[in-house]
Amino acid sequence: MCLSKVYLREGGKDKIVFEEASNIIDNHGTIEVYSIFGENKKVHGYYIKEVDFLKNSTILGKKKRDANE
Repeated sequence: MCLSKVYLREGGKDKIVFEEASNIIDNHGTIEVYSIFGENKKVHGYYIKEVDFLKNSTILGKKKRDANE
């Protein structure tokens, strides 16, 4: 079984937010991350920037604010 580490990338630096993610869902601007034990975390204002299967990692990038917001 492969579990992924999830990082937030801001200013060129990566900060880990979830150690063993089994499921990641992009729900219209909110990233939902789940573990195999049902733990979850929601991250608002980010998108899935990169998935690296060899490193078992997922990088989330910060969305730019829309001029209409």
